[in-house]
Amino acid sequence: MARRRLPPLAAAVLLLVALAAPAHAIGVFGPPVTIHDPPCEFDGFSVDLAQDTGGVAHGFESLFGSSCNTPIQIDYVQGSGSSWTREATPYRGFVVAVAWDTTGTYLLYVDIAGLALRITKRLTDGTYTGGRVLSTHVGPDGSLAQGDVVAAGGQFWAVWREHVKGSGAAGDEFDQTDLFQARTIGGLQNRTRITTSPAWDSMPTVAVTPATTFPVNLVWSRGGSDFGANPADLRRATGNSAGAWTSSSFATLGTFNFWPDATVVGTTTYVTWLRDGKAVAADNGGGPFTSHTFNTPAILNGPPSIAVSSGTVAVGWTVPTSTSQRSFVAERVGSTWTGAFASPSSATRLQVLANVVPQAGITTAVIVSFGSRLYATTES
Repeated sequence: MARRRLPPLAAAVLLLVALAAPAHAIGVFGPPVTIHDPPCEFDGFSVDLAQDTGGVAHGFESLFGSSCNTPIQIDYVQGSGSSWTREATPYRGFVVAVAWDTTGTYLLYVDIAGLALRITKRLTDGTYTGGRVLSTHVGPDGSLAQGDVVAAGGQFWAVWREHVKGSGAAGDEFDQTDLFQARTIGGLQNRTRITTSPAWDSMPTVAVTPATTFPVNLVWSRGGSDFGANPADLRRATGNSAGAWTSSSFATLGTFNFWPDATVVGTTTYVTWLRDGKAVAADNGGGPFTSHTFNTPAILNGPPSIAVSSGTVAVGWTVPTSTSQRSFVAERVGSTWTGAFASPSSATRLQVLANVVPQAGITTAVIVSFGSRLYATTES
């Protein structure tokens, strides 16, 4: 799920609750390693990464706005820890989501030329494919598109939201949103509507067990809107080879449940999301889902990220501070959570968490220093 441009937030003095430090506490994050440092100040971004089986992250990013990157060129990035590379791609537009399998790195994006949602791919030999159009109903501002994609065996399954009128016709930015899908996993299925709720269905995240296909796990937010903080819950669904979904309520506590991110390891589904200004993590490793709410606060419009490596669960999010905002990472080893700030305390710009990419239980945080650069920092 891509992390996109965020509006300025009013500063608030918030108390950060310190976490106890057991034997396997999270390490201190090292100096920033630049991934992309454009020669201009951007005011928008879209970034997403997916990891391969060796822990290397592959993804796409675009830093744009304020006369910066006016063609809205999308770049490919790859790396782990302190070693990163970046290269230009033929794609222009807004990154929506990224997936990886042994055949390459998939990009779900809005093509700026026609504001069409496309799926394409960078093959393992570095070849960029033309891809295909999935939808032409992404709305007048493609940078606000929401969706996710998974891949397995050279095939994909994408889910995204579209504005829909009460009649079922394509809507505009004032109409509610429903979820749509297209896939080649399990067989070709072109654009198909998934949800028909009168409430807004948004912020979908999709996950699948690595190297397998079914079930496909989908979590999304139902409620809210693009016009104010309206109450919202989370729903979860599993998809089968026919492209059908079985759904149920997932998170109903609190008032505002937004921005889920999910991953699957083996038979366990891990989910993180934002609830009422806090990050939450849950998994069903012990049977029913159990959750943990973090004390360190989260900004309202900054999607969190979750990943698992060598038994360590890593969750990252963006924290409001009295003067700015910083990126924070929490790790669970066994049943114990510890946390640390990933962005430096000396940073003068907004520090927005994009992804956590752990390798061998050591987490790297990929962070946007708003208006300045995209960088990575790794715990020691």
